[in-house]
Amino acid sequence: MPLTYREITVDDLPAVVQVRYSTIENAITPEELETGYGVTPASLAEALRGPVRGWLCEDDGMVAGFAMGDRETGEVGVVAVLPSHEGCGIGVGVLSRVRDWLFSEGHDRIWLKANPDPGIRATGFYERLGWKPTGEHVGDDHVLELHRPGEPVFR
Repeated sequence: MPLTYREITVDDLPAVVQVRYSTIENAITPEELETGYGVTPASLAEALRGPVRGWLCEDDGMVAGFAMGDRETGEVGVVAVLPSHEGCGIGVGVLSRVRDWLFSEGHDRIWLKANPDPGIRATGFYERLGWKPTGEHVGDDHVLELHRPGEPVFR
């Protein structure tokens, strides 16, 4: 069955968080997600009723990856793919949907946080897609940004 993409609903949250917990690099436990970031299934459900939207990819009905963004801040909050589905284009597929939505909401610049460790593939993944480091840091992560195509970049 081909991969399918659709917007995340509250009913998808149990499967979505299981994908997040299963990642090999930048793995996180439910406890770390709650204490470090304040993210719980209840807070995610509330966020989806507010400024947050996300898209997931299904493979034969199973959630294989997802990404979420925040309309108010222009932040891409998470991109996660099951280890068994890495390298299939799912990360690009879900991230591009969040990117396009945030630009359609009027953002000229969107951003995300990524681990700067060169041993972690995330930063290289984002940079290959045109994301640029800003020199800013949030905790141990560095901030990457992407500008709306055709928009001038002034610093």
